[in-house]
Amino acid sequence: MSATYEASRRVTSNTPEVVASAVREAIQELRDTLQRHGIAAAFDDLARLGHTESWDGEGQRWVHVSWEGEEAG
Repeated sequence: MSATYEASRRVTSNTPEVVASAVREAIQELRDTLQRHGIAAAFDDLARLGHTESWDGEGQRWVHVSWEGEEAG
């Protein structure tokens, strides 16, 4: 069965360093979540998947990372 795992982080500033940090934190959270579900994924492999961004109703910027694949067994 296919499952989607996601992680998001709020971006507190528009500086490239802060955005990159939020993306790294979201990737690490996603990696930890996958590991808890018995799915081995390297940080670098998850980073290559990229991220998306959105703004909430209050105008706050967010970054999102996701992984879709087979559930572990």
